[in-house]
Amino acid sequence: MALAILKVDGVLTELFDLEEAQRLIDAYALVHGVYTAVFGGAGEILLAAAQPSAQVCDLVRQTKPGEGMCRTCLSDIGKQSMLFGEGYIHRCPAGLVIWGAPLVSGKRQVGGLIAGQVVMWPLDDLVKREMADMAKRCGIDPHALLVAAEGVSSREPKEIRAAADILFALATHISTWNNTLLSQQRDVNTQQARLAENIIEKKRSLHSQGTGSGGAYPLEKEKELLGRVRLGDRTGAKEILNQILGDILFNSAGKPEVLKARLLELSVVLSRATVESGGSLQRLLGLNFTYVEELAALEPIEEICAWIVKVLEAFMDEAYATRETRNLPAVRKAVGYIRGHFREELTLEDVAQAVHFSPYYLSRLFREELGLTFVNYLTIVRMEEAKRLLLETDQTVSRIADAVGYQDPSYFTKVFKKMEGQTPTQFRR
Repeated sequence: MALAILKVDGVLTELFDLEEAQRLIDAYALVHGVYTAVFGGAGEILLAAAQPSAQVCDLVRQTKPGEGMCRTCLSDIGKQSMLFGEGYIHRCPAGLVIWGAPLVSGKRQVGGLIAGQVVMWPLDDLVKREMADMAKRCGIDPHALLVAAEGVSSREPKEIRAAADILFALATHISTWNNTLLSQQRDVNTQQARLAENIIEKKRSLHSQGTGSGGAYPLEKEKELLGRVRLGDRTGAKEILNQILGDILFNSAGKPEVLKARLLELSVVLSRATVESGGSLQRLLGLNFTYVEELAALEPIEEICAWIVKVLEAFMDEAYATRETRNLPAVRKAVGYIRGHFREELTLEDVAQAVHFSPYYLSRLFREELGLTFVNYLTIVRMEEAKRLLLETDQTVSRIADAVGYQDPSYFTKVFKKMEGQTPTQFRR
C-alpha cells in the first residue's frame, strides 16, 4: 500500500492510500464524465483521473499566473467545503463550474477532491469576454481558451448538486479521517439556519404586534422542552431548544455574556429534569461542573449555541441510561395515539380508553412524565401540523383548521395566536 505523505502543521502525515484514491477518482470520472483530481493544501494537483482531461484547466496552468489562480481557487473550495460540511460548487477563474470536497487530517483541511469543468448555460458574450480578459492577464492565447471552453459539457443544476454530494462522500472515504468533524460542522450549520429562521419569525411577530421589544423569557417553551426531555424525544427537544435559543439570541442583542448567563440557567433546569427522569445526581453534578468550565471558555455565539445542544444530548443520555421505565411505555403509547388521531374530536377519556388507563391516572402521567397537561400536548401536536400546512400548502385557514381538529376557524385562529404570537395568516407571510 502506497501512502500520500503530506506535511500538516509541520509534521509529516500519512494522509491517504494513493492506490485506493487513484482507483476511486478514476471510477468517479468514468461515471460522471468529468475531470477529477486530488489536490493538496496549497491547491497543487497530487493525483488526477486518467480520463477525461480538463483542457481549459490545462491551458490555464501552463503559465505561472494561471497556475497561481487555479491553486488559489482550489484552496478556497476546500476551505468552503470544510466550513459548510458538504460538497462546494464554485465558478473557476475561467468562468466554468467546478465542485470540490475536503480531505482532512485531525481538525485541519489539508487538501481535497475537485471535479468539473461544466457549464449550466450556453457561453454567452459576457462570459466569453471574461474568459478573454483572464487569458490576457495569464498570458494565454484567448482564442485557444475559448475553443477549449466550447467543448465543455452542459449539466443541470440538480445534477451538479448530486455530483458534489457524492464527491463529498468520496472524500470522507479516501481520507484517513473519520468524518466526525464534518458531521459536527453540518449539525452546527443546520442549527444556525434554524436559529436564523426562529429569529426572523420573532421579528415578524413583533412587527405584526407593533412592539419593538423581545418580550419575556419563553417559559412555556421551556416547559415543553422539559416534557420532550422526559419523554425521550430528542428530535422534538432539539426543535424546541432552537426556538428558545432564537428567543434568547433576539433578546440578548448578540451579547455573548448575556447569552451565556441565560444558557447556564437553562442547563440547570435541564439538569433538574434529568434527575427527575432517573439520571444519577452524582454524575450530573460532575457533568455540570465540566460544562460550566467549557461555557466560560467559549467565545463565538455559534459555539455557545452548539454547547447547549451538546448539554441536552448528554443529559438525555444520562437520564435514559439509568431511569425507571415503568411509566414511559404507557405515555409513549398515549402520545402515539394522540399523534394518530389529533384530527378528530379527541378527549382525555378517548385516549385513556385506548391505552387502558383511567383518565385521572393518564392525566397524572402526562404531568409527571411530560410536564404538560393532556390539552397542552394535544394543542402542541395540532399546532405543529397547522404550521406545516401553512408553510407547505396553499390551503385556506378554514381548511387547515378543520384538518387539525378545529371545527371553528375563529377558535383555531385564537389558539394559534396564543401559541405562536401571531395569526395563521401572519405566520404564512
